[in-house]
Amino acid sequence: MALWTEQDQQKFNEIVAQLRNWTSQPCLACKSPLLAEDVLYSNALGLKTTPKCLPCLAKGLEQNQTELKSTLLQHIRRRPCLCKAFELSTGAQPAELDCNFIPPANQPLSSTNSPLIPDLIWDAGDLGCGDLVLLLRGKLRAMLPGKLLKVTAFDPGAPEDIPAWCKMTGNRLVLQQHPLYFIRNKD
Repeated sequence: MALWTEQDQQKFNEIVAQLRNWTSQPCLACKSPLLAEDVLYSNALGLKTTPKCLPCLAKGLEQNQTELKSTLLQHIRRRPCLCKAFELSTGAQPAELDCNFIPPANQPLSSTNSPLIPDLIWDAGDLGCGDLVLLLRGKLRAMLPGKLLKVTAFDPGAPEDIPAWCKMTGNRLVLQQHPLYFIRNKD
């Protein structure tokens, strides 16, 4: 296994900045919102400043979408910085990714000390409990399992309502810092 280097950390920080900048922005080809995975796939193809969604990448390269995704995931697995960014953005565990490197003990890289990269951002404003959880349910239902939703909710009841709703529905409240809530869609 390879060790995590300072160069890996620098590249990882650059990728995280790209994820922050591009996730939820429109695809430059079809205008659909980019997922964190799309940003990483584009990065793996060298499109750091012009990311596109996976369907548009496949179309542009005249490749089957499933085959392209498989090829890109193989590439990501071999690159420590991309692999850790993928793990951070998708919530996948290292065993699922089978990354072939180990970060040293003095440079831990986990979602607790790295920024959370949401797949979707939703500003709920001042919506109260009933409307808030009803619309929240719709947002999460539209997302794939395991994806991360960042919610901004200013309602004074949100610090009690959102955690209770997550517990009741089986969605995972990853971080709560009122008015910000990061919710991982249940599997």
